[in-house]
Amino acid sequence: MPSTLKLDLDLVRSPKLAPTQARRWYRYYAGYAPEFVDDVCGQLDATQRVLDPWMGSGTTLAVAASHGHTASGLDLNPTMVVIAKGRLLADDTIASVDAICSDLLRYLNIRRDNMETEPLTQWFTPATASTIRAMASRIDELLIAPVSAASDKANAMSSLAAFFYVALFEATTAQLKTFQSRNPTWLKRGEQSTGAISVNTEEIASAFIQSVRRLKTHVATSGRITTRVRNRASLLAGDSRSLPFDDDSHDLVISSPPYLTRLDYVVGHLAELAVLGSTGLEIRALRDSMIGTPTMGRSIFDRNLGAVTEALLDRVTNHPSRAASTYYEPNFRRYFEGMQESLKEIQRVCRPDTNVVLVVQDSRFKDVHIDLASALTDMAQHLGWRKAGQRDFVNVRSMAQLNKRAHTVARTTKPIESVLNLVTPSR
Repeated sequence: MPSTLKLDLDLVRSPKLAPTQARRWYRYYAGYAPEFVDDVCGQLDATQRVLDPWMGSGTTLAVAASHGHTASGLDLNPTMVVIAKGRLLADDTIASVDAICSDLLRYLNIRRDNMETEPLTQWFTPATASTIRAMASRIDELLIAPVSAASDKANAMSSLAAFFYVALFEATTAQLKTFQSRNPTWLKRGEQSTGAISVNTEEIASAFIQSVRRLKTHVATSGRITTRVRNRASLLAGDSRSLPFDDDSHDLVISSPPYLTRLDYVVGHLAELAVLGSTGLEIRALRDSMIGTPTMGRSIFDRNLGAVTEALLDRVTNHPSRAASTYYEPNFRRYFEGMQESLKEIQRVCRPDTNVVLVVQDSRFKDVHIDLASALTDMAQHLGWRKAGQRDFVNVRSMAQLNKRAHTVARTTKPIESVLNLVTPSR
């Protein structure tokens, strides 16, 4: 077993380094910089199994794999599973990308039936939607075994199939500029069969080819991933509150849990979910199941969440603003209950004395400071973990600064991004 890592947080750069177009794999508001993960992985002196239970676009796993580590990742949103898998394209398959791309586009079977149930028609005309659907179907036909649900499809995909789906995601969302909002986690939409965006097959194919070329360059220049490392990787659609991994099977965790800012990570990727074929019912269930979701889909266990968290929830409950006790406090309590369950699961699947490196951000409810770093640290210590370090960075970007209706204190205060190094109990 690898020895316990004595991580030096003074050696890590800010998780939120501004990404350049060349460094960006895929648009994702909550992502962090590969340089941050590289700084952590650079301190390892042995090959380890690295876990990211909220993997998002897969930065942790791609960088860890490029260092030769075994990557394990999980995300409830099947879109993120596909996006994360796509960047694990191994060096033995990069050379085949161009030929497969040509093959995908050469034999499109564009059908105009079943458009009344086609989710892409929220934005696109039936003709355009049928072209995008034909491209997705062609990827399925060529590279994926037949499956139905989007989560099953994401789990069944190879990194090669996921790579082409990411290109199709990008080619599709590039057409939706008129549906974007100031909130980067929100995509506007119309009713099904009312979409008016019309793009011909040649234009969609051209955008797809451009995305394939860009993504191929990104993979080729972001760190070599061997076939052996790729084959050991396990990236799945699943819940951090019930990790599908064996006990004592991981040596390091690098992740960023959902922030307590009521972000709707699902709505921001509705178009990608539509490309995967997710139904409206599946999307609603997905939104309800997310940690930190602004919907009210999960029940409350009403367990004790630690002194720091309970004091914070009391301040929210007793705040004089409208719906503080009826909506915001239950919403926040669900979040912390989800995090408590997740920390217990992380402890189960990690070996004793495992470093858990978490990137978290504070926020505000009106004039109440939500010190997420302190709350999660206290929660972990109640489970027997110990705090090995914390490094704070000022983040110039926050959702409150985009929201003109946000409380003045929230809008004018720059959030703090904290890198926590917590260590699971010894035995």
